[in-house]
Amino acid sequence: MTSKAVSATSLDQLTDGARTLLRGSVDIHVHAAPDPFTARRTDSRELVRLSREAGMGGMVLKSHDYPTQPLAWALNDEFDGIDVYGSMALDWGVGGLNPDAVQVSLNIGARVVWMPTFDAANSRGRSGHFFSKGPGINVLDAAGKLVPACHDILDLLHAHDAVLASGHISPDETLALLREARRRGVRSVITHASFGIPVEVQQELAGLGVFIEHCGLAAFRADGGESVRSIAQQIRAVGVEHAICSTDLGQAQNPDPPLGLGIWIDCLLEQGFTTSEVRQMVQENPRALLGGPPSLPAPGGH
Repeated sequence: MTSKAVSATSLDQLTDGARTLLRGSVDIHVHAAPDPFTARRTDSRELVRLSREAGMGGMVLKSHDYPTQPLAWALNDEFDGIDVYGSMALDWGVGGLNPDAVQVSLNIGARVVWMPTFDAANSRGRSGHFFSKGPGINVLDAAGKLVPACHDILDLLHAHDAVLASGHISPDETLALLREARRRGVRSVITHASFGIPVEVQQELAGLGVFIEHCGLAAFRADGGESVRSIAQQIRAVGVEHAICSTDLGQAQNPDPPLGLGIWIDCLLEQGFTTSEVRQMVQENPRALLGGPPSLPAPGGH
């Protein structure tokens, strides 16, 4: 049976527990306009305004197509009391596995770098998004080794103490890449793990210090709540101490991300997670992954 929480249309319709846990939460995976191909629920400025009004502590702005750090920098300057983190996804819009593009974004303060998402070879043929004409991107070569660009990108992430997110790459690629990332001490997270990463892969990588992300987007699937129940089972199999509950929201047909995160929190509470467990998954673990407030590089010039 679908959770009653999913029918909420305002923060006032959430439980007291969800509204309390929403305050101080950090959503590591949200989408907003401008978007070159897809309608979004809000633009980035409105998203930050709504999130601050809900009492949230922060968010990571994600685009599949362009680096968001310039937006994050401007929004952090405009809004007090909330942290906005910039990121980039290594799809063809930035040249794919492009260390030069990664270097530029990290130099101006980006905190998260996703491996390829819609342009990942693993994602082609499954997503319906074929905006780029380039081939599907693999992070492993024919011998099963990481391609050289991945090593360059990991070096950059380590140097900047930034976060590697796995994107939409395959389970085998995820395992190989994140093993190497953790060997180098790079902060790492499996992106929406319930969308195809086996529990045994989650468990192995969690044992290496990788966080496991589970997205509230699953609560809005028309499957009678089965996705939510499945995620709850996966979290328990791997451990709350390794889990991050974000939203992946921003789609025009779904609630705005702050409300969606509140609904997701209520769903988790309905699944029997305690208040302290949910707090760890929506507040403490995201902060631990991101490692502090956004950085704002000093102005420079030539």
